Amino acid sequence: MFYTKFNHGDECRVVPTGELALRSFLARHGEALGHAAALLAGNRGERLINAIRDGLDQPGRMARRVRCLLLELRRILLLDHAYDDAWDDTGSLAMLEPDDPIVSDICLLADGLHDALHGAGIIEVSDERAA
Repeated sequence: MFYTKFNHGDECRVVPTGELALRSFLARHGEALGHAAALLAGNRGERLINAIRDGLDQPGRMARRVRCLLLELRRILLLDHAYDDAWDDTGSLAMLEPDDPIVSDICLLADGLHDALHGAGIIEVSDERAA
């Protein structure tokens, strides 16, 4: 019987469990994340979500560019750009009322995305917001 050594090439990449959990979160909540990004950041949020979806369609491990896009999505959901004059916000953030039910949904999405990014190792301890 002949045995051949299995050679791990570029086409064979092991995807870490945390990244698989992140992908699962994004698959389950992708539509809601898209709506929230569009609501909070307008066309910029829509382009961001489309770029993330395109990046996730690629085989293998998540590219660095997609990781950066996911961090930008997290910043949008956490309203980090809400009072930044340099960031041209064309979304309808100003139209949201604090007691609107969509606000609690966006907060839950932001928390879920944060946890998934942390589990995937994209957010380090030093990057976390102070609670």
